[in-house]
Amino acid sequence: MKTIHHSFLSIIFSIMLIFILFVTSFEAVCYWTPDFYRNEFIKYDVTGSLETWMGESMSLDDMCYVIDQTMVYLRGDRENLIIETNIDDRPAQFYNDNEKSHMADVRVLFVKCIFLRSIFILTCLAISGYLIVITGAKKALYHLSKGYIQICMLILLIITVIGLLAAADFTKYFTIFHEIFFSQGNWMFDPRESRMINMLPEGFFSDCALRIAMTFTGTVTALLIFCSVFVSSTKKHFSK
Repeated sequence: MKTIHHSFLSIIFSIMLIFILFVTSFEAVCYWTPDFYRNEFIKYDVTGSLETWMGESMSLDDMCYVIDQTMVYLRGDRENLIIETNIDDRPAQFYNDNEKSHMADVRVLFVKCIFLRSIFILTCLAISGYLIVITGAKKALYHLSKGYIQICMLILLIITVIGLLAAADFTKYFTIFHEIFFSQGNWMFDPRESRMINMLPEGFFSDCALRIAMTFTGTVTALLIFCSVFVSSTKKHFSK
C-alpha cells in the first residue's frame, strides 16, 4: 500500500511539474527573450503590412512599445489596454473595442495559468516535503523520478503528435485552439480594420509556438534524462 501511495503522489507531482515547465517555457519565450518581438516584427514587416492594409504608418519602436505594454497587461500587471502611441505622426490609441474585448479574454487565460502554476508549485513542494519526511530525501527523489518518467513519456508522445499536426496545417489547429478557448467568437479580425492582426500575423504565432515547444521539450527531456540516470543508479537499492 505504501508503494501505491508513493506512486500516486509521484504521478500527481509529475503532472503538476510538467504544467509548471510548460507555463515557464511560455514565459521564457514571450517575456524573457531579448528583442523577440522586434525581430519578429522585422521578419514579417509588420509596419509595412499596417501601411498596406490600413494606410497607416508607425515606427518600429512605437510598435515594440505597444506589444511590450500589451504583454504587461496580459499577465495582469496593467489595468487596461488604453495604449496611446504615434500613428501617422499623431497621438492615437492602438487598439479598437473588438481587439480589447478579445485581449481581455486572453488575459483571463494568462492570469489563470500563472495562478494555477503558483498553486502547483506550492503543491509540489508539499508533496516532495511529505515524501522526504516519511521516506528520506534520496528515496523521495527516487519515487518522484519514477513518476516523472512514466508521465513524461506520455507527454512527449502527445507533444510529438500535436507538433506533427501543427506542422502539417498550422492554420487549421490554430483555429481549433481559438474555437476551444475563445468560443465567444471575438478572435477573427480583418487586416483592413485591425491594427492588432497586422502587428501579430499568423507567422508570428507559428514562430512563437515552435519556440515554446522547443524550450518546453528541451527542458522536459533534460529532466527526463536526469531522472532516468538517477533511477537506474539507485534501482537495486530502493526496489528491495
